[in-house]
Amino acid sequence: MKINVHIAVKEQHVLEDTITVEEETLAELSDEEIEQVIEIRIRDWVDRNLQVAWEAEREME
Repeated sequence: MKINVHIAVKEQHVLEDTITVEEETLAELSDEEIEQVIEIRIRDWVDRNLQVAWEAEREME
């Protein structure tokens, strides 16, 4: 199974990638279990490929 991942920032396309899940992995699973596998693979992909950084600044009065 191929899972197409599309990333957009402020509605602008930034990145596209494909995650592959071996069909043998999914063969004996229910639809719910397949959905869980897909969610896990996407979370793993996000953890490896996306970074968010922020810095808080206090306003001086």
